[in-house]
Amino acid sequence: MSVRWQRVRWTRRTYIAGGSVTGQPERQVSDPVSTQQDSAIGPDAPGRPMASPAAEKGPNRLLVRYGKFLVVGFTGVFVNLAVFVLTVDAVSNTPLTNFYSSVLHFATKTAADPALYVLGSAVAFGVATLWNFALNSLWTFRTSAARRYSRRGRLALYFGVSLGSLAVNEAILIATGTVLPPLIGQGVGIVAGSVVGFLGNNRYTFAEVANS
Repeated sequence: MSVRWQRVRWTRRTYIAGGSVTGQPERQVSDPVSTQQDSAIGPDAPGRPMASPAAEKGPNRLLVRYGKFLVVGFTGVFVNLAVFVLTVDAVSNTPLTNFYSSVLHFATKTAADPALYVLGSAVAFGVATLWNFALNSLWTFRTSAARRYSRRGRLALYFGVSLGSLAVNEAILIATGTVLPPLIGQGVGIVAGSVVGFLGNNRYTFAEVANS
């Protein structure tokens, strides 16, 4: 009886052809179904997810990063506002124990001295920028790929991009100084400036070395 072999090889998943010869290994043949299944095992197997470079740099990755950036920015808002209140209180010689009363005051009253609030906003910007840079480096833009710039270079770029956010923040704070309580105006400025911050940092600050 003739047997058609599609492929001969050594494998665990086999049919025995003819029997074995004493002292010799049995001739083992893969069955066509098993051969097709085995050939499908690997990184190109149907249904097996693959992390393609294009997918890693596509819209999904950008959206995930933006979501993380917003979370970090949300924590930065509280740092920013807290430092804002503390700075204004310190310059105006208000005791630290009056912190909560100052928060309520700044959230409900218009600015008596806009220049003082601009100073508080600038100091709050600096502290919150350091806070956000640390969290974004460790989480939002974390990657195994090589960075285009050193840590110092990234920090300098981060501050540079953040200056654009500060410009938007200050413009909104000044423009709304007579119609909104300062703390509300500060919050609106933070939200508007975050858009500039994410786009600039994603494009420049945390840029990765392109694979050749």
